Amino acid sequence: MSVLDLHIHTTISGDSLITPEVLFREAKKAGLDGVCITEHGFEKSRIAADLSREYGFPFFAGMEASTELGDILVFGIDSYPRTISRARELKEFVEKGGGVLVAAHPFRSNFNRSSSTPAASDIALNHKYQLLRLVDAMEVINGWSSEAEVVHCQKVSEELSLNGTGGSDAHIPVQVGCCVTIFENVIRSEEDLVAELKRGRFRAEDRRLPEQKGSLNWFCQA
Repeated sequence: MSVLDLHIHTTISGDSLITPEVLFREAKKAGLDGVCITEHGFEKSRIAADLSREYGFPFFAGMEASTELGDILVFGIDSYPRTISRARELKEFVEKGGGVLVAAHPFRSNFNRSSSTPAASDIALNHKYQLLRLVDAMEVINGWSSEAEVVHCQKVSEELSLNGTGGSDAHIPVQVGCCVTIFENVIRSEEDLVAELKRGRFRAEDRRLPEQKGSLNWFCQA
């Protein structure tokens, strides 16, 4: 078994306060078996492999890609062309490279902090479902999500038979490991990670306290 935080940003992203050294410290404190650095952009983290060697701890690399249908976590490829901005094009490129796609916080824009139901037009919701039909899994638990958003994501995950992951989307140290993905098998490499994500042998777990769920008093705005 491996417990991983699949969605973390470091200072390289430009909007995070987490240095690599702090990430290692917080990951160990949270009892994680590994972390995934998923910076915004077109290529995976260049420092993950070096950090793994330096700390003797699994640092995996992915990226958070932006598309017209929403953000997507990408694992298993080094980079993708900057000319790609559409989700279907990204899917085709990643599939050819043997990678895997995970929809990141797919319903974030449909929920506000006080709402228990999606607040979006039919067109916006349709875009979300278009995205979910293209990916291998969806992030059902995100460190910024309200309880209502998590419940909705889990419901959609079941309806679509789409496996759900968990990730903190950490931008500040205390968030690391607050939401995780628990894999049935041990993840020793990025190849293992991609293979297990494709096989669906994992589950998401929310480790936040009730007052931390979607609370701006606890999390700074990303």
